[in-house]
Amino acid sequence: MTNAAFRKLTPTADDRLADLGLRTAILDRAIAAGIDARAASPPFGPTNAPGLLDWIHRVGTLRQLLAAEGWQRLDHWNAGLIRHPSRPVLLGTLQGNRGTGSPEAPLRSDYAKGPALAAMMRDNDHDQFALFEGARSEGLKLWFLVTYPLQLEDRLVVLREVSQPEPTPQNQIIERWAHRIPLPPMEFPQLKAPNVDGPEEVDFPIALRR
Repeated sequence: MTNAAFRKLTPTADDRLADLGLRTAILDRAIAAGIDARAASPPFGPTNAPGLLDWIHRVGTLRQLLAAEGWQRLDHWNAGLIRHPSRPVLLGTLQGNRGTGSPEAPLRSDYAKGPALAAMMRDNDHDQFALFEGARSEGLKLWFLVTYPLQLEDRLVVLREVSQPEPTPQNQIIERWAHRIPLPPMEFPQLKAPNVDGPEEVDFPIALRR
């Protein structure tokens, strides 16, 4: 087998995204919508406004674009997810760390996750599902568009990947991953967005019904 033939057998990031029913162009548009909203945050607004606006518009645009392709929005437990029409795939958004998008670097969620997302991760790929108690999620696999905005002098860089965490108990940082699909960073020239490290994700601390 030639080297060229071997390379064809190795799936690219686009191939792996296609297996999930995703395309880079949709992820790009969702991220860009969030960055536009972040940059438009009022200068005298609350300190978490830029990150919150980024998250709201990223989630909204991502779900709007995927809904146009047949995906179904899922607001169960206020999680803000979207579900593939025929595959057992859920997609949400998550803020990572500086390891986002680098397969050699450790990836961690910026904040601990509450009971809703912990329950939705229970059926993700891992050996010991039975360790995690709570409501079942019908065998669905929860993936995240993981992003991390990084200010570099006169431009903003968004590190990104699409990844599936291993099941993680509530109130813990996500730091173990079953699958990671690193993507090239996105650059936004001559943009200085405030509070790039500010609070971003929303995970409501609710009690699950048994």
